[in-house]
Amino acid sequence: MAEHKSIAAKVTYRETGASDRAHVRALQASVYDSAMAGVCEALISSPAETLSLVAELDGEVIGHILLTPVTGPDRTLALAPHAVLPAWRDMQIGTELVRHALKLARDRGWRSVFVYGQPDYYRRFGFRSRTADCADVSWQGPRFLALELEAGALARWSGPLDYPEAYLAVARAKN
Repeated sequence: MAEHKSIAAKVTYRETGASDRAHVRALQASVYDSAMAGVCEALISSPAETLSLVAELDGEVIGHILLTPVTGPDRTLALAPHAVLPAWRDMQIGTELVRHALKLARDRGWRSVFVYGQPDYYRRFGFRSRTADCADVSWQGPRFLALELEAGALARWSGPLDYPEAYLAVARAKN
């Protein structure tokens, strides 16, 4: 485990630049599929204030995370996709990407984040399914979680959570 932490410490975590886009697309396509890579590319290229970070080691992009604004509560983001190349998993790189992304979101005044994912993984960052219960989405359940970046950000809100069209197009294609 100490070796894995030392590898994660050698990684540079930074915002995605224009020169990273082809690398991010290839990474997302290899971890997920070409549809998710297209969603990721569309969201990064959109005029919305996305937060896109890469994990880079020795000049190679080995991880990526994207947070995208969603319509619902004030200043809310959706976390997805989040990917690390298979050879670099279990080395804390994905964990560090999440930590860096959440810190950047807080620093930029975002108030909450929603994610659909592995509860055991995301709970360690403070995400809770119960916190996401206020959102009216068709994928509500134990894998749909939320995190308040600002205390009370979701306390008095309930209603629909509207994701960008790029996300919805992929969901429709998979059903």
